[in-house]
Amino acid sequence: MSSPFAAVLLAGGRSTRMKQDKALLHWHEQALWQVQLHKLLSLGAERVLLSCRSEQALLVNDGVEIIHDPAGVDDGPLGAITRCLECVQMPLLVLAVDMPWMTAAFLREQLSEHENPDQGWFFCGSYGAEALAGMYVPAMLPHMRQALSEKNLKLQHVIKACVHNGSALTHEMSSDQAALFHNVNTPADLNGLSALP
Repeated sequence: MSSPFAAVLLAGGRSTRMKQDKALLHWHEQALWQVQLHKLLSLGAERVLLSCRSEQALLVNDGVEIIHDPAGVDDGPLGAITRCLECVQMPLLVLAVDMPWMTAAFLREQLSEHENPDQGWFFCGSYGAEALAGMYVPAMLPHMRQALSEKNLKLQHVIKACVHNGSALTHEMSSDQAALFHNVNTPADLNGLSALP
């Protein structure tokens, strides 16, 4: 992107289905959160954030900003992304910690192809928009805040509303791209890591 952008790694999920913290899973001999953060650091973002829970005690390098989930608040990824977007006030590339197959090369390609700082972008698969690997922009904040106030925490609904008003767009993903968005949610997914490219 020629205009400034920020990037955030979402690592604060409760991992209830996994029964262990997904951020701490090992991927190629590193903690998954470190692998994913390294991808974002390679993209040239003006600001890089790590969104997590305070009790995770994830130690980061200088230059990475930590945004903790507020104690006692359970507003999911929508709350975390909204807080980070309000903090940076610029286009915000979001990546979930549990998408280990997402590549920096793919994200870099999308950054070069989407130059409008007032329009977010997302890829759609068989289950709808992939909300946890895409670009959010400040123009989306009114819908995000409204959804939070109504306790409607489904990011799919927010993205659909933003596409409708022109503050975001979606692309249909190809079968090759779909593998990049695969995430790890359960021990069975973890055991099947080697089954994917």
